[in-house]
Amino acid sequence: MKYVPLYVRTPGRYLGGEVNLPRKRLEPEMLRMALAFADVYEVGMSHIGLKILYEILNRQPDVYCERVFAPWPDMKRYLESQGRLLTTLETGTPLNRLEVVGFSLQYEMSYPTLLTMLRMGGIPPRARDRKRGDPWIIAGGPCATNPEPLAAFIDAFVIGDGERAVLEIADCLKRAREEGADRSEALKALSEIEGVYVPALFDVSYVNGRPVSIQGPGGTKNVRRRIERDLDSLPFPTGVVVPVIRAVHDRYAVEIARGCLQGCRFCQAGFIYRPYRERNISKVLELLEEGLEQTGYGECSFLSLSAGDYSQVSRLLDVAVERNLSSMVSVSLPSLRVASLTEGMIDRIKAIRKTGFTIAPEAGTQRLRDVINKKIDEDEILSTVENIFKAGWHLVKLYFMIGLPTERPEDMEGLIDIVMKVWKTARNVSRKNEVTASISSFVPKPHTPFQWCPMASIEEIQGKQDYLKRRLSRRGLRVKWHDARLSFWEGVLSRGGRPLGEFLLRLSEAGAYLDGWTDQFSDATWREVASGFDPDVLFSGLEAWESEALFPWDVVDTGIHKTYLWEEYQKALRAGVSPPCPEGPCRKCGVCDPSGGVSVRRSRSEGTQLEVLGGRGRTPGQAPRSFLRVTFAKVGNARYLGHLDMVRAILMAARRCRLPMAYSQGFHPAPKVRFSSPIPLGMESLCEVAEFTLVRFVDPIEIRRRMNRFLPRGIRVREAAVASLKSTWGFDKLEVQNYVCLFRVLGPREAESIVKSVQQIRDGEMDAFAYSVKEGKISLLLAKHLAIESVKVTPRWIKMKVRIEKLPRGVRPMPLMWRLFGLKAEDISKMRMIKVGFNQNPTGTP
Repeated sequence: MKYVPLYVRTPGRYLGGEVNLPRKRLEPEMLRMALAFADVYEVGMSHIGLKILYEILNRQPDVYCERVFAPWPDMKRYLESQGRLLTTLETGTPLNRLEVVGFSLQYEMSYPTLLTMLRMGGIPPRARDRKRGDPWIIAGGPCATNPEPLAAFIDAFVIGDGERAVLEIADCLKRAREEGADRSEALKALSEIEGVYVPALFDVSYVNGRPVSIQGPGGTKNVRRRIERDLDSLPFPTGVVVPVIRAVHDRYAVEIARGCLQGCRFCQAGFIYRPYRERNISKVLELLEEGLEQTGYGECSFLSLSAGDYSQVSRLLDVAVERNLSSMVSVSLPSLRVASLTEGMIDRIKAIRKTGFTIAPEAGTQRLRDVINKKIDEDEILSTVENIFKAGWHLVKLYFMIGLPTERPEDMEGLIDIVMKVWKTARNVSRKNEVTASISSFVPKPHTPFQWCPMASIEEIQGKQDYLKRRLSRRGLRVKWHDARLSFWEGVLSRGGRPLGEFLLRLSEAGAYLDGWTDQFSDATWREVASGFDPDVLFSGLEAWESEALFPWDVVDTGIHKTYLWEEYQKALRAGVSPPCPEGPCRKCGVCDPSGGVSVRRSRSEGTQLEVLGGRGRTPGQAPRSFLRVTFAKVGNARYLGHLDMVRAILMAARRCRLPMAYSQGFHPAPKVRFSSPIPLGMESLCEVAEFTLVRFVDPIEIRRRMNRFLPRGIRVREAAVASLKSTWGFDKLEVQNYVCLFRVLGPREAESIVKSVQQIRDGEMDAFAYSVKEGKISLLLAKHLAIESVKVTPRWIKMKVRIEKLPRGVRPMPLMWRLFGLKAEDISKMRMIKVGFNQNPTGTP
C-alpha cells in the first residue's frame, strides 16, 4: 500500500515488501489469485497452510498469487472514508479485479469478517449475485468440514488436504476462461475435482433449522474429503515470506506429521485429519536446515497435533539441537502429550533457550478424562511439572475445558485440586515459579463422537467460571478465561446449517468484525441481529441430536463411519477408553483404505547423521574478537516499522548471512548487538547504527552486500566497518541532529501557510511554542532548540533542512514539526522527516 496513515494501529501490517517475496513478472494471461485470511496480518502470516499454498501456487508460471488480510478497524474506517477498496498486499490490486479469492476457514467467529472483506473488496457477498467477470470465491480449512453456514457465499469449498487440489482448481478455472464457459458450467467442472464441494449443486431442505434431506448431483449425498497419502511427496516451503512485523508465531515451522493417533473425543482436528501420517526424519531435517538458512529465524518448531507421537521425536530433537547449537536457534515442540515428554527431551529443549511448556489435562478427574479419551493421569501430570520446574523453567501453562459431556460437580473440584497441586509443586521448587491455567468452554464440534451432544448454556458456563475464579486465587497462579459468549456463538455457527446464511450477512452489515478478538466482539450486536430471527431455527444446532439425525455437515464425508462415531459416543458415556490408532492399515473407523494406500504412515528409520553444521554463529564459550559497525538507512515504507521490528529485521539478515555473532550467557542467550536510540514511528533515517560483537573477523564489504539481499524493502546497509574496540559514534547523546522535512503540498493556501510560518520562525516573530506533554503544556523557545537552515518550494513538496538541538523531556522532533506547522492527526503522513546526520562526524567513522 503506497499510503498508510500514521495514526492507525501497527501500520507495518499494510506495507508488503517482505523478504522472500516471489520474484516473477505479472503477465496479462496469468490467473490472478489472492489467498485471503479473515484476520489481521500477524495472525494470518502465522498460518502454515497459507504459506504452503502461497508457495505452491507461485511456483506455477501461469499463476500470480497474492495475499490479503483483514485490516484493523481503524484502517477499515480510513479505507471507507476515502472510498477505497480492500486490496492485495503485493500489488495493491482491488479484490474485485482478481479472478480467484481463496479464504482459509480457521475459526467460525471469523465468518462475518469474511463477508465484510468481500464487500470491502467490491465483491457481491452472495454467490448468486456474482456475474461473469466477478472473482471466484473458494474456501478451505478445518471449518470447511461444515460448509453449510457459508454455503450462500462461497462458490466452492476444498474439503481436506489442499496441496494438489488448489492446482487442479487453478487449471480448471483457466480452462473455463479460455473456453468462455459461464459460471454454471465452471461450477460443474469444479465439482468434478476430488474433494471439491459446490453448494449450488446440492439441494438441501431444512425444517426448524435442521436438514431433512440432502440431494447432490447424480444422486450423491456428500463430497469425500481429499487425503494426501504421503507427506514426503508434497512440496513444503523453506523460503517462506518473512513478515515485516513480529507474527503471532514468529518462528520457522516444519510440519512433521498430519493427523493424530490418540482419538480424543472432543478434538475435531484429531478426526478430520485422519489417518496419521509422518514426514520422514531426513526430509524434516533437510527442510529445517533450508528454512533457517532462507529466513534467519532464531527459533524453529516442529508442528503436529501431538509432536510427542512422532516415531523418531527423540532422535529428531537431538539432531536439530546439535545442528543449531552454533547458531543459537532454539527448538520447540508446541504440542506435546505429557506421557511423551521425557527428562531427556526437556534437557534437549533447554540446551539453547527455554521455550514454553503447555500441559493439557483437559479435565479435572480421571473419570472425565476417560470420557473424553484423554490418556493421561494425575501422577504423570505432577511428575512432569516437577521435572520441568527442576530443569529451570519458571512458568508452566495448563489447559482445561469446562462444560464437557457428563461433567459433574466433583469434576470441578478435581480441576481445582489438580491446579492447586501443580501450583504447590511449582512453589516448592522455587518461589519464583508461576502457573497459568487457561480454561475454555467446550463446543461439541461436527465429525466427532460428541456431535450428538447438547452444548452447555452461557449461564451454566459463566456460573462455573465464577466458582473457579473464587477458588483459584493465589499469588503465582494466573487463571485465564475464554469468553463464554464467544464460545456460545461459536457453537451456533459450528453446529448450524444453511439457514444461518442470512444471519451472518446481517451481522456483517450491522458491523460485526474481527469478533475473535475479545476487545472487538460485541455481544449486543450479535443478540440484536439474532432478535430478528426465529430462535428455534437459529439455535437448533445447540440441542441434543437423535442417533439417526441428519446433520448439516453430512454433506461432507470425512471418511470416518458415522456408526463408529456413535459407538465412541456411547463408550464415552460409560467412561470407556479407546486405544490409539494402530500401526499400518486399520478399517475400524473407516478412513484407512489399504487398496488406495491410505493408512497410518511412520517415518522411515534410515540412518541420519548426527553432524553439527557450523558457521552460522558462535560455539558457546568462544571469546569475542572484534566489532562490526553497520550504518543503515530506514526510508520509504520502512518508516512505518517500529524500532523492535527494525531490530528484528537486522538480526534476521545477520543470521542469514552467517554473521559470527557473540551471544550472551544464561537461559535466554541473545546476540551481543546494540542499536542507536529509537526514532519515532513514521520518521526516516539515513544514519541508523548497529554494532555487533563478533567471534571472528569478517569482510565488511561482503557482509554489507549479503545483508542487503536479506533485508525488507526500505532498510539498506550503507556502510560496514570492522573495529577492535567499541565505538561511541552514533550512540552518545548528541546535542544536535540534522533533518530534512518534506511537506506534501495539496494546495496553494497550504503552501503559503507553511512558508509564512517558516519565515516567522527565522525572523524571530514566533519565538515560543506551547507544546503539550503528559504533565501539561511547556513553552519551547524555538531559537534555542530549532534552526531552519534552508527552504525550497516545488509544485508538490516543500523541502526544509532543519537542525534540532536537544529537546526537553517528552518532546520529540517529529511531533514538534507537524504540530508547529499546523498538521492535524489525520494529516501527519503529509509530512516526511528524515534524519540525515549528527552534529559531527569523528575522524575514522562513516
